[in-house]
Amino acid sequence: MHNPDQNSMQVDTETVVATSESFYAALSEIGQLLVRSLAPSVLYEAVIEVLERRIGARFAMVGELDRGSGRFRRIAPARVASGMADIYPESMSFSVARPAFWQGAPQLEADIRHTPGLEMFRPAYVRHGVTSVVAVPVLKFGEVCAGLVIRSSHASFFSPQMIELLQQVAASIGLGLEADAQRTRLLQSVQDEARQRCALRLLSEMIKLATHSVDEQVLLVDACRVARRIGGYQAAWIGLLQKGSSATLQLAAHDGLDADIGTDVQLDLSAPEHVDDAAVVAIATGQAHIRHRLSSDRMDWPSGAGMAALHAMLALPLRVDGAIIGVFVIGAVGADAFNAVEVQVFSEMTVELGLGIQMQRARTARVEAEKNLRLNLLHFRTILSNQYTGILVISEDNRVKFANEAFCTLFGLPETPAELENQSTATIYDRLRQAYEDPEREWARIQQILARGEPVEAEEISMRGGRIFLRDFVPIRIDGVPQGRLWQQRDITEQKMHEARVEQLAFYDVVTGLPNRRLLFELLEQARARAGREQSQLAVGVLDLDRFKSVNDTIGHGGGDRVLAEAAARILGMLREADVLARFGGDEFALVISGLDSREQLDVISRCILQALRAPFNVMGEQLYLSASIGWTLFPLDGSDAEGLVRHADLAMYAAKEEGKDRGSLYEPVMELEQLRLQAMRERIAQALQQSRLVLLFQPIVFIDGLPGLHGVAGMEALLRLNDNEQGLIEPANFMHVLDDPQLARPIGRYVLDEALRRCQAWMREGISIPVSINISTRHLLHPAFFSDIDAVLDTYPDVMDVGFGIEVTETGPSMDHSHAKTVIEECRRRGIRVGLDDFGTGSASLSHIQKLDIEHIKLDQSFVRNILSDERNMAIAAGVITTARMLAKTVIAEGVETAEQGDLLASLGCHQLQGFSISRPMRADAVPAWVAGWVPPASWGRLVNERQSLLSSQSDNG
Repeated sequence: MHNPDQNSMQVDTETVVATSESFYAALSEIGQLLVRSLAPSVLYEAVIEVLERRIGARFAMVGELDRGSGRFRRIAPARVASGMADIYPESMSFSVARPAFWQGAPQLEADIRHTPGLEMFRPAYVRHGVTSVVAVPVLKFGEVCAGLVIRSSHASFFSPQMIELLQQVAASIGLGLEADAQRTRLLQSVQDEARQRCALRLLSEMIKLATHSVDEQVLLVDACRVARRIGGYQAAWIGLLQKGSSATLQLAAHDGLDADIGTDVQLDLSAPEHVDDAAVVAIATGQAHIRHRLSSDRMDWPSGAGMAALHAMLALPLRVDGAIIGVFVIGAVGADAFNAVEVQVFSEMTVELGLGIQMQRARTARVEAEKNLRLNLLHFRTILSNQYTGILVISEDNRVKFANEAFCTLFGLPETPAELENQSTATIYDRLRQAYEDPEREWARIQQILARGEPVEAEEISMRGGRIFLRDFVPIRIDGVPQGRLWQQRDITEQKMHEARVEQLAFYDVVTGLPNRRLLFELLEQARARAGREQSQLAVGVLDLDRFKSVNDTIGHGGGDRVLAEAAARILGMLREADVLARFGGDEFALVISGLDSREQLDVISRCILQALRAPFNVMGEQLYLSASIGWTLFPLDGSDAEGLVRHADLAMYAAKEEGKDRGSLYEPVMELEQLRLQAMRERIAQALQQSRLVLLFQPIVFIDGLPGLHGVAGMEALLRLNDNEQGLIEPANFMHVLDDPQLARPIGRYVLDEALRRCQAWMREGISIPVSINISTRHLLHPAFFSDIDAVLDTYPDVMDVGFGIEVTETGPSMDHSHAKTVIEECRRRGIRVGLDDFGTGSASLSHIQKLDIEHIKLDQSFVRNILSDERNMAIAAGVITTARMLAKTVIAEGVETAEQGDLLASLGCHQLQGFSISRPMRADAVPAWVAGWVPPASWGRLVNERQSLLSSQSDNG
């Protein structure tokens, strides 16, 4: 890290002129700092250290803008040595910056000691020998946020090249600050979303409790339990105002508090020591209240075990029928536990809890009213009048005996309850019929209820306008004698909407509106049972959009969601109403198609779906072309259960991708056997890594017109083998899929890097200085820690870079993420690492890769070399590749050369280097020095040496 003491040394580092190489090294190191995603303050310190070490910068510092105070505040260096405070001030006024600085231009003061307006710095600069200074603005999201300041004792130090370097450094710092801000925003967004989902789940559970609890006490206890355990909070409790008192709060239920705290604990709301309690404030104001408590603060009521750990409490007033009856308090350990959205959801949750309490109390009141009807009719009327549910009491002679305001409001009647009394039920029913969605059916249902004369509880009724009522019917009997009947109805429309929203979240995908995985399996089980009964065929498919990651890279995840929604709509357009399309997640869909007559019918459906997805997607101004791969399995030919059918369809889908994508494939049992074989091989490789049973062999690459011995050898390629106790050395063709495994790709790659460079350094110490090349898997190449692995192995074997080493990537690798691969390859080249393209000619974008990627050589795949003498097409392909590569100044290495004649032909076509069994089979590392020393090219190659020497001689003469 930067040490301010170094600036006080007498040695003037600026006497050493910074070179282009030092500029390049400084920018490279700063680029590496950005990759490490450092915090801003750490990034500043690291950048200063690089500038001082690489280009000899003196008295470097970074100051951030504090717009509130109008000053630059020094961030780096964080610590200043004794006696250096004058050259590293804690802050300085914005006035020192010229207008151009705020527009992003560097501010250079070539003679700082005589610059007007900067007199306050003159003593410090004189004392430290500073004559010139430059301040470079750092921009974050287009706005100046900091300044990079460098001081010098020589005005010539700040050359145009130096200023340009410092501007690039400032731009790099700005990129780092922007990335840090984006990471912070993303993390906060993810946290907020998780908290919102948890709060919505709490709301859903509270709705269920309010609807289904057996009594009020159970409701209160369950509400505390749900709030604490589902919400993940430390504690929850409910206090209710004592009946007849608005100043005494009694603990009614709790979860997470000391088990010894009983429900007889009370709080005097007027007590001075509790005036700031969250519960007291919420009751007094009638609003949700959050209290943040410091560790030293007094604990809220009720005091006891568990309260000391709480640093945030959310108190919500609990209302029944509009009146505050108590408070619901949730306690959390984290001080930032409750954001605005959570408070809103919790407020709705408390409303539902209040409705639940209200419903429980209404039910209790109704039962009590029925018991005491014969004793006190006036008391009965008073109770019913205060109910929020609509109540209508009918006498035995079919007259209205009682109605309440809620009843009139529910059905939109203009009369008061008193005006309805003594009207005939026929008149009332005739007026009410029009409020129902299906009047005739509802009238028939009422007649049925009256005829049976039995209680009806919680019956849902559909009303006009989409409303839903919950109805109870209670026959009134006194001493066994019928005295009339009571109808009770309440509007549960909002409650049903809440339940519908909960169901939507539980069973349907948010982006496409399709059934999710959970609902899919329920529908698949039903379709499977139906197909068994009807003895028909059922197709289960898994569809995956090919290369969908490039869509998100091009237009972002929001645009990707729009593409998914449109893809879902196109697929649905190819299906019948009875068919099922579900989204598994990501870009994967599942299909259930029932009632099929034949496989040919399924083939037609599959082709129609694939064709529909080939049409361009026009999203956010971009025209995107996609395709899909579909895997199918047919029930009952495949008699698996629902999970087995989906798994088999998934295997078939991957088979379709391996066959080239944009096609369908039908499951065959051999696919599962192959999957088991691949998994078994993965486990063998994982064990081999742990047991050191992976080994490297080395195969020479020679110059086609080379010399005997060391100078005719271009290098050694490291080839991985699995050392099996029974089968011997197993080649990578048998475990190629493992090399790109998400968990094993990097450990395997690190082993190969370490072992290959270790052997290379050992050969060098034996006098054999030849480079080594290593095959790098795509997943390891694109891993964020790839260059950390490179740096670690080069630190261990530093001599290797004297002869250099190279990496080879497969042709299909860059297609996974071309922009990322291009960046990594360019960085390798900057570090002096050779990069080649392996298996050239077998992929889908060969020529574009040669043109766009900064590669040094290509390896002509052995499939073109094997029959080159007998197959004119292979020779034509090889000639075309070699000619194209030479025009682009790329070296061509032909692999798989098994005869000297093949080598002669390749030489005549202009190939550069050869590799294959005709030269040497792969060998162990300890055999390499002897082979190199004894290497003798075939005699037929001698003429090539003469031709090359003649060509060089003629070129020299012409020169």
